[in-house]
This record gives sequence, structure tokens and C-alpha cells, in this order.
Amino acid sequence: MLIFLYGSDGYRLKENVDIIVGSYQKKHKSGVNLYRFSIEDGRRYDELDSAPKSVSFFDEAKLIIVKNVFDNRTHSQTFPILIKELGISSDKNTVLLFVENKNKKELQKADKELFSVLDCKDNLVKEIEPLSGVKLSNWVKNKFKENGHDVSPAVASLLISIVGSDSWALANEISKLSNYNISRSLASGGSITEKDVNLLVSRKEDDSIFELTDAVGNQNRAKAFEMMYRLTNSGHDPHYLLSMLAYHFENLLSVSDGSTPKHLHPFVVRKAISQARKFSKEDLLSKFNHLAGLDISSKNGQVNLEDALYNFVIN
Repeated sequence: MLIFLYGSDGYRLKENVDIIVGSYQKKHKSGVNLYRFSIEDGRRYDELDSAPKSVSFFDEAKLIIVKNVFDNRTHSQTFPILIKELGISSDKNTVLLFVENKNKKELQKADKELFSVLDCKDNLVKEIEPLSGVKLSNWVKNKFKENGHDVSPAVASLLISIVGSDSWALANEISKLSNYNISRSLASGGSITEKDVNLLVSRKEDDSIFELTDAVGNQNRAKAFEMMYRLTNSGHDPHYLLSMLAYHFENLLSVSDGSTPKHLHPFVVRKAISQARKFSKEDLLSKFNHLAGLDISSKNGQVNLEDALYNFVIN
């Protein structure tokens, strides 16, 4: 069996791959017949070529995931031959899953012959392009529901208007809104409101906030102090800055355990892993708890939050 998933919507593409892998792993629990390959400069091609021909262990079906094959013209030309020789399309015991984070035009330009072989009626083919309109709004509401929250159409629309249609960015903000309760306790049954979106969601003009979180994550105290000065003097709410710093350390804690948060873009995950290595697990937990404590203390009038954040970023 051959499955071809492609399109420019990277997050939803990953979602579809995860569904296929999850379904496979439920049925075939050993994991020894699950293969993953990413064609980069021809590395591991010999292993990939032999995987469909290998003997399955435990009488399980094989799932072979191949990514970015269109990036290597030399190897992409060999796949039509390999697919035909092995009879993959009619082999019920072998699933060959091709995944490409590119649109149809880009793939046809890279290798028209391979695209026509994969985009065949005998294969399971799905094009995953960015959503818009009602479909995008429904997707946002469903992502909130997966995180345990029902939101109004107004909340979904506001989030989309701020973030746009980028599914990676939307998933990131949905996770933040769902999991972080720095403003108030959502666990007690409160619903996510437009006020929460306006408070916690990063607008495009707020790129400098990510410079702040990256500076703190990289322990660049001089840069962190500079960004705090710029942000507070341009009128940014200290509670918003607190929420972004806490969310950042929550992500650093997640990757420090070796897990990969699904809502984060792979580039962001790699950056978070690099930053998390600069701290011990105890330091990350201490800083996250300190930020949570600042929220309570500032609301009780015990600390000046702006001053406290300056102290936080330079220590």
C-alpha cells in the first residue's frame, strides 16, 4: 500500500502522519517494523532501499515513512522503479508513506514523473493546504476541544485575526491559552475569553518579545535587560511579559524531559532544546515556579511586577 501526503500546511501534515503512526502502533506494538527516513544529501538511501525487501519481524506489517525525497533529484528518480519492481501499491503487508511539506506546483517542478507515480488513483493521496474561512475556524475550535476547552466563534475569530492561518502558530497559541492559567484558574471551570486572547496571544508586531525570551533562555543577561527596557518603555503590560516568560520556561521544561511538544514548530523545538541544555532541570523548575509566584505576589500588591521582572532577567 502506498500513501502520499503532501502540502504546505506543515502542522496539519504532521497531524495526519501522527494519526497513521498511532493507528499502526496500536496494532503492531513491537515497533521493529516501523522505519523512518528523511532524504538529505543521499544519506541512508541504501537502508531505505532495503527496508521494503526485508523480512518482517513477528509477522507484522511494515510501515516505511519517507520524507523529503523530492529534495534529492538523484534518488527521487529511482523511486518510480523501486515502487514498480516491489509492487508496493498492491502489497498489503507493506505501507510506504511519502510525506512532502510542499505544494503540488513545487513537487511537479522538482520531479514531475515521481509526482505522477505517487499521485495515482491506486494510492491513498491527500493534499493538505492551509485552511481558511469556516473550515479554519472549526479547526481552531476543535483544537481547543482537544485541549479540554470549548470556545465561542468570537474567540476563534479573534485568534485567527491576530495570528493568521499559520497552523503551527495557531496550535502554539491554542496550547498556551489552554494550559497556562497565569491570569486566572481555567481549571476551576472558567472559559477562555476574548480578553484572554488579547492578553496572552502574541501579535506580529511583538517579535521583540521573542527576543526577550530567547535572551533569557540563552542566559544573555545584557540582551535580556535591553529587551525588558525596550518593551516596558513601549507600553507592554508586565503581566503579558510575565506570561510569555512563564510559557517559555514551561516549554524548556517539556523538552528537558526529552519530549517534543506537538504544538511547537520543529525549529522552535530545536531552539528550546539548545536553551534547555544551559540549565539544570532544577533551575528550570525553580525559575518557572518563581514566575508563577510573581503573578500571585503582584496581584496581592506585595511586589512591583515590572521591577521584579528586571531582577528576574538579570539573575
